Amino acid sequence: MLDKMKLITTLAVLSIFFIVTSCEEVLEETTEDISLENTLGESQIGNGTTGDVSDYFYNFGEDLSAEFYRFTRSNNRISFTYNEYISLYGNVPPVLTLQTFPDYLVEITSNNSEATQRQLIDSLTIEGQVLEDSVTILSERFRNLVRMEWDTEPQVDLQRYRPVNSDEVQESQTVVYQDTMDIITYAATVDTPLISGGIMFVDSEEWTDTTYYYSAELPLSFSHTFTFDDRTQLGDDSLMFRINTDCNDNGIWDPAEGSEDLGNGIWDPAEVYLDLDSDDEYDLSEPYEDRNCNQAWDDVEVFTDSNGNGIYDDGEPFTDVGNGQMDEEESFRDDNGDSIWNVSEGLFAINNSPSTLLISWADPVNPEILETVEVGDSLVTRWGITYHDLIEQFIFVDDKTVEAADIDSQVVLYTNEIIAHLSTGTADGEYFISKSVWDDGDEYDYHMFRTDDNVYKIAQPSYFEPYGFYWSDSDLESGFWHRNVFDEEILYYTPSGELRDGEIVEEEYYDTTEVAIYKIEKRFEVGLDTITVPAKKIRGYEEDGTVICYQDANWSAATIDDCPGADTTITSSFKVTRTLTMTMIGSGVEYGERNETWLAENLGIVRDELLVRWSELAGTTEEWTAISRWELGKATTSGIGSTFRMAGQSETVKLDQFELLPSFGNDPYIFHRNSGFQRVELPRNE
Repeated sequence: MLDKMKLITTLAVLSIFFIVTSCEEVLEETTEDISLENTLGESQIGNGTTGDVSDYFYNFGEDLSAEFYRFTRSNNRISFTYNEYISLYGNVPPVLTLQTFPDYLVEITSNNSEATQRQLIDSLTIEGQVLEDSVTILSERFRNLVRMEWDTEPQVDLQRYRPVNSDEVQESQTVVYQDTMDIITYAATVDTPLISGGIMFVDSEEWTDTTYYYSAELPLSFSHTFTFDDRTQLGDDSLMFRINTDCNDNGIWDPAEGSEDLGNGIWDPAEVYLDLDSDDEYDLSEPYEDRNCNQAWDDVEVFTDSNGNGIYDDGEPFTDVGNGQMDEEESFRDDNGDSIWNVSEGLFAINNSPSTLLISWADPVNPEILETVEVGDSLVTRWGITYHDLIEQFIFVDDKTVEAADIDSQVVLYTNEIIAHLSTGTADGEYFISKSVWDDGDEYDYHMFRTDDNVYKIAQPSYFEPYGFYWSDSDLESGFWHRNVFDEEILYYTPSGELRDGEIVEEEYYDTTEVAIYKIEKRFEVGLDTITVPAKKIRGYEEDGTVICYQDANWSAATIDDCPGADTTITSSFKVTRTLTMTMIGSGVEYGERNETWLAENLGIVRDELLVRWSELAGTTEEWTAISRWELGKATTSGIGSTFRMAGQSETVKLDQFELLPSFGNDPYIFHRNSGFQRVELPRNE
C-alpha cells in the first residue's frame, strides 16, 4: 500500500463558483464521570506569580535562532551535565538549532473529499520509469586527541591535564542508485484534501500540476564502512583518572593498620613534585605525587650512605616512617568479584577528571614528570609496571547505514486555479512555523503554532500498535501509527495570556480509532524553578589580544563567539510539566510521556526534557526513562521579520510547499511523533 507522500512542486489552485462544506468524523467518546483537577477558573492559585506568555515563550513574528545543546539516551550522553561533557570530551555537546520563519504562515484546513475526486489520464501515464538519485552517508564526526597538557594556572587542588584536540574529522560517501516507478496522471478540481469550508471560486479553463511521490513501506537501505587508521583518545581507566589507594606505598595490598602508624619496610624516596619556580624546594602551590594518601608532600626517608655514593643502596640502614595516619584497609579494583586482592588488580579508584600528575620511574634515581603526554608516550611505575600508549591510537571502524524512500509511483495531479475563497465564519487556520534542526546530521522537525488565550500546536494524533511495547529504533515506525489528519492541541494553558504558578489542568477521554480504543489522560502543571544552563550572553573577554573563555580559560578561540557556552543561573523561570498516559483498552498496556520545559523571561525555552515509560509490574512505582534533553546555549532575534510581515502580508504556504522554499532548507514536511518540541525516539534495549 502506498503510505508516504512527498509533495514537491507548487500547489494547485481553483475557478467556477461552488460551495464547500466542512465534514468531520468524530472519533472521541465522552468519558465516565470522574473528578479532574482544573484551576483555570480560579483567580488565585499557587503563590500568585504570573508571567505574560509573550515574555516567556516565543514571539513568532520575530526572526529567532536558538542554539540548544542536545543530550540523548541514544548516544549515551543523557546522564552527563554540560560541564561534565566539556571536561571529558574537550568539545561542546551536539547542537540543535530552533528557528522561526515570520515571513510565512502555514495553512491547515479541514477535509472535503468531493472536490478532490481524481480522474485518471491514461495518455499521460507511464509504467517502469527509471529514476536516478543519490544518498550521502556520513561517518561519525569526532576530534582526535593530540596531547594532554598539565594546566598549572588554577590553584593546586584544581590543576589537571587539559586535552589538545585536532580539527574535526569526518568522511562522506555518495551512493548513486536507480529506482523504478510508475508515473500516474490524474485530474481533479482541488489540489489537496486539506481545503477549508466556505465559498470557493475556481477557473475551470486554467490548470496547474502538482507532483506527489509515493513510497513503499520498506525503505531502501545503503551501508558503508568508514575506516580511520589513527584515531586517538584516552582510555576509560587512563592513569590520569586514577586515585592512588596504595597508602602504604609498597606496591601490594595491605589490611587496616589498627592502632599503630606503620612504615612499609621499604626505603622511600621523596615524593616527586613539579618545581614551578625552579628553586629545588617544594612549595605548597606546587603539585606533587601523593604516594601514601596523606594529602601532604613527604621528603626522602633518612638513610645511612654506607658506601658514600650519594644514593640509597639495598641493605643500607634507613628510618622507616609511616604516613602520619592510621590507614584503613586499602581499596582495590576487584575485577573478578571475589573480594580478595591479587597482583593483577589495581590499587586505585577512578576520579571524574584527569587530575593525577603522571610520573615515570624508568630511571628510579631521576623520576620524570610527564607535564605533556603525547601520542605514543609510555610510563613506568615505581614498581616496574610499564604502561604503553597513554593516549590510545587505534583503528576505528564506523559502520553507517542510511535509508532512502523506495518510490513506487509518481502521481501528477492537474487541478483548477483558485480565483478567490470566501470564509463562512470558520476559525482562522493560519499558523506560525518553526523548525528544529540537528546540526550533527540531516534530521529536522517542523512545529506549527498559533497563540490566542492559550498556545496551540498542530499535531497528527499517533498511537502505539496493539502488539506491545517497542524500545528499538527499527520497531518505532511500525510500533506507532498516526492518523492522516491534523488536530489542534493546547501546548500551554495561559488564561488571559498568562502563565500562572500552580496552574493544573487534567483531561481524560477515550479515543476510538480504526485500530483500537485508547484511554487518554493528560496533566498540565506550572511551577516556579531556579535553573542553571550554559546560556551566558557574553562567553568570554579579550586580554592582551588573547580570547579568554569563561567556560575554560584554556579553550582555543579566535573570537569570543568561538567560546563554548558558559553557565548562567535563572532564578525565576516557569517550569511546565505535561504528562500523557495512553492506555489501550482490552490489553491494558500503558505508554507514558512526560515533557518538562523551563521558560525564562526574554529567552523562551532554556531547558526541555522528555521522559517515557511503559507499563510496570502491578504494585510497583512508575519508572520514567529520560531520552532527550535540550539546554539553551544562545538565542538571537533580529526583530520583526521582513517588510511583508510588518505590513501584515506574510506569505501563506501549505505543508506540501515547504520543500520548495530555500529559507526552509528545501526540506519537506515529514511526520514524526513529537511531545512539545521534542521528537519521541524510543531507546534501544539495554
